[in-house]
Amino acid sequence: MPKRQSQFEHDCLLEMLAEGLYGQKLTDVKADLDGFHKPFSITLPGMDEGDTPDATAFGTQLQIYEVETADSINDKHTEDQWRLFATYALENNAIFHVVVPPMCMGDARRRLKELSIEAK
Repeated sequence: MPKRQSQFEHDCLLEMLAEGLYGQKLTDVKADLDGFHKPFSITLPGMDEGDTPDATAFGTQLQIYEVETADSINDKHTEDQWRLFATYALENNAIFHVVVPPMCMGDARRRLKELSIEAK
């Protein structure tokens, strides 16, 4: 997949997220960034391929994080990832989080509602 123009913004948000997770009583923090252990790939029964979330961590439940920027919220790839991670979270007592810049929160909430996807 070609890199989005906002890949730098995405990676900065992901790094801030990953570093911030350590202070929240979470363990086994993983992020799809240099310097971190990479999260495991998530698949569902009957799927040939899965996808890797941007970050994961453990608290009382598995936490799955996907970081988006203004130009990725409406992508088909983003929709596919959100559906996969939200379904996995629902079926495995995990929590799915969508992380966006503050100015994108309304767009992300609107898109989640359009797609009938549950996320924090």
